[in-house]
Amino acid sequence: MISNKMATRIGWSLPLATVLLTSIIHIISGNYRAFPFFISEADYPGLERVVFKFGFFINGLILIYVSYVLFNSCRGRGRWYWIHISGILGAIVGVNLSLMAIWDIYDHERLHVITASSVFQFGLAWGVVTHLALPNASKFNKKMRYFSISFAFLAYLGMIYSINLGLQEYPEFVEGKWDFNKLQPWINWAAPLEYLMVFSFMMTLASFEDEIQKGVGD
Repeated sequence: MISNKMATRIGWSLPLATVLLTSIIHIISGNYRAFPFFISEADYPGLERVVFKFGFFINGLILIYVSYVLFNSCRGRGRWYWIHISGILGAIVGVNLSLMAIWDIYDHERLHVITASSVFQFGLAWGVVTHLALPNASKFNKKMRYFSISFAFLAYLGMIYSINLGLQEYPEFVEGKWDFNKLQPWINWAAPLEYLMVFSFMMTLASFEDEIQKGVGD
């Protein structure tokens, strides 16, 4: 039985490894369409798809467990209303991450976009709410979350803004069936911002390791 702290570590290190490994395989295999590309584009038939689907599906289940561990560790010490909301948001993120892994962007574009957007939006909310639930957390971890959540939020806004500029240029893609090659001038901005947002999420999750072990709250 792994410890709660180790489960939390896996919760941020597994998606980090999945993103890096799938992206590297996608590039080395020569399957990438253009560079930079969205993370979801690495869910391409081949080895990268196996890594992508396995990594993110398992990680979704782990995040559901991590959200429960956070709730269970801090409900008696933290701000009870925030910690209850945190548990719900974490479960939503985990479920959507697993579903996102099942529905790839090539064959299930609409479902993939919906679940990926849910991971991003509810993930941001989860980080903020959980941070608010732990007012007596260590100063180091608080500062870590200030930076990581701020970067994630700004990256998300920048990504959405870039994509919307592309859709204004090509309104026929608003309903889906994107032509990534035509949208590449805007993906050049949106894709790196997506990576920055995901890495920021990982930093936020990493900051909860000590909090879970110590049961910080109150």
